[in-house]
Amino acid sequence: MGEIKLFRNIKELLHPSISKKNISNYEIIIDEDILPAHIYYPKKISDLNRVIIYIHGNSEITGTDYSEVYKFLSKELDSMLIAIEYENINYKGMYKSVYETVKYLYKGLVRNTINPSKIILMGDSTGCNIITGINYLNKDEFVVEKEILLYPVLSMEYENAKYESMVKNKDFNLGLLTKLRNYYESIEYQNDKLLRPLELKDYSKIPSTLVITGNVDSLKDEAKEYYEKLVNDKDYLELEFSAHGFLTKLDKDVSKEIINKMKKFME
Repeated sequence: MGEIKLFRNIKELLHPSISKKNISNYEIIIDEDILPAHIYYPKKISDLNRVIIYIHGNSEITGTDYSEVYKFLSKELDSMLIAIEYENINYKGMYKSVYETVKYLYKGLVRNTINPSKIILMGDSTGCNIITGINYLNKDEFVVEKEILLYPVLSMEYENAKYESMVKNKDFNLGLLTKLRNYYESIEYQNDKLLRPLELKDYSKIPSTLVITGNVDSLKDEAKEYYEKLVNDKDYLELEFSAHGFLTKLDKDVSKEIINKMKKFME
């Protein structure tokens, strides 16, 4: 994807020297951690007023080419999109690194005149679980006003089919629950409430949230349960004939439905 640059100043992101494809690559330095970030820009950078910080899922679970997803979302939502990369080593280290990076970006963007209501924290699949973990870790150090969760992973209960959708939609999501079990075992998952947002007792600090899932996603029921527990502004979209990882299989009508829903939520 081209040259990778080091940076410590948000101004470099907001006033970039970019390629014809409107993409820049950076490495974000937080203490001793270095996280790559891919930055996708709208056509009119001079009018930039909305930023999406994207936390991706595991591509082996979703089957997703995220570079195409990032291009699509940045273009259709007319937004700068910052895609944070991270290593799946152990979940506590992973969550801490992503949390510190998101905090750094939020604070820097706000200092550089981006309205907090125009910064959207977005992710898909296991990336949504990291986003809910960020809510848990954030002790009012920065303000997240809006989140968008796409086919979220939320319960960690994948040893048995806990929800009806896990049984009913099994054939539409071949091997999904096994892949999720293997993934969390590989990152040294332990029984930690950081990863279990459906067990929160207080949802008052969860920001305004849009949940988008598919009606044949095995995880649809846990996504709906999370949505129903939210107490602040919220919205929900359930796409017909859409399984886990639907971002890579969007037809024209579904793409339009998703983008229109996101635009309305971002207003």
